[in-house]
Amino acid sequence: MDVLFDNNLPTAPQVSIVLLDWSCRESLHSLQYLNKQTLKRDQYELLWIEYYDRRSPDISRLLQGCKTADVAPIVDRWIVLDMPRDTCYHKHLLYNVGILASKGEIVVFCDSDAVFTPTFVEGIVEQFRMDSNIVLHIDEIRNDDRRSYPFNYPTIDDITGKGCINFRDGRSTGLQDSQDQLHTLNYGACMCALRRDLISIGGADEHMDYFGHICGPYEMTFRLVNAGKREVWHQSEFIYHVWHPGTDGRDNYIGPHDGRNVSTMALEARRTGRIMPMIENPIIKTHRLDNNDTETTLPLPPDYKQNIGHWTVNQLNELSKKRRLQWKKENALDKPALLIKVRFNLLITTIRQFIIKTNNFIRHPRDIFKKIYNIRGFFQTMASQNEHYLQRAFSCINTLKAHNISEFAIYGPNAAAEVLCSVAGSASLTVRAIYDDVGGAVFCGLTVMSVESAGGGDGRCDLLVIVVADVGSKSEKVEALKRIGVKDDRIIVL
Repeated sequence: MDVLFDNNLPTAPQVSIVLLDWSCRESLHSLQYLNKQTLKRDQYELLWIEYYDRRSPDISRLLQGCKTADVAPIVDRWIVLDMPRDTCYHKHLLYNVGILASKGEIVVFCDSDAVFTPTFVEGIVEQFRMDSNIVLHIDEIRNDDRRSYPFNYPTIDDITGKGCINFRDGRSTGLQDSQDQLHTLNYGACMCALRRDLISIGGADEHMDYFGHICGPYEMTFRLVNAGKREVWHQSEFIYHVWHPGTDGRDNYIGPHDGRNVSTMALEARRTGRIMPMIENPIIKTHRLDNNDTETTLPLPPDYKQNIGHWTVNQLNELSKKRRLQWKKENALDKPALLIKVRFNLLITTIRQFIIKTNNFIRHPRDIFKKIYNIRGFFQTMASQNEHYLQRAFSCINTLKAHNISEFAIYGPNAAAEVLCSVAGSASLTVRAIYDDVGGAVFCGLTVMSVESAGGGDGRCDLLVIVVADVGSKSEKVEALKRIGVKDDRIIVL
């Protein structure tokens, strides 16, 4: 690890902004925006952390220009990890280096190719001034039109105009979504937390499932919430992103995810309430155990290049294949008869999902050519998503079998629940009831009942174990069951 530049700030800033690169950034426009903030420049610091060995000549040139003009440097700390070039990049290692190298009370992880408003940093400080017991996210407004590439400093109005995919009536569409914010909000775009809180949960998880494109700082968000912090989304401040090649990653390892690019390991932490990482950074662990939140620039231990540096994209993909084969064997899916039955049920489920999508299209026939073009992508996404739901379904069924449960109910008729219903029959289990907030519909051949009916008229609850199908937030459904008297031992989260 090499510290190429250190501004040696005389006093600790309020905010540390961590910007990551893995030799992929063509434009450094984010630094220009972040140096033009309403908050005084000495109140926040900018850290640029490179994973590989590139020493950007553009950063060198900008730093020299700042020195000549006698103004604040474009970055306050420039760190290069010098990881081997054939190694798959590991964002979570970069996050931990950022946490350790930060001097500010608040640490911000955000896209290093984004556009920022002048009030971006001030808006973050104000949120923590109102309530410090939070983990803060700022949604990203994205534009898919190619007119801003190469980057040409478009205005905010231009970004939210033609080609914008998630902005309406002055807010992101994710903030307006009431069904599935987990997937419509951009959890990986910008996350802010107190440095001491990040250290208290062991920093970013360095498990190998977090190599490459999948995940981001939100896995720390889920664990911070499990530790008692409140997840908050800024309602008026956004960051902005325009199209460039490789916007969504390319030629890269994609770790386990739910079919819609949310890490399954991060979701596991969210579902189980786990606080600590699976693999903790050893330097952060030392700080956590010593209750020490002072910044450090200690180099990475030598074994990092041995333990992390040898994992190439090909090796990770091969390991993923072996893990999938092992999972299929453990769940008897290597037996042709069962595999055919499960695959057939999944195909029927996907066709139903496509019919629902088609009916929505008929009612809202805008952008017809774009939607037809996206049909292939829809089936690819559904196949990947249903594969994830299949793994969760078998995990749930194994739990039920371990407790000698042959009949159960489901709360939340959604795509995950449909896969569970399909797999349950293959495993000789029976779904006896489907609950939702409002009853009346028919789902998988059963009439959906109001969740209130899960409690008996005399105050006793239905004796069935209830599986909560949590495509979105699980906590509200779990609390709803508890309010009507369902005990913890009769609630399973899918």
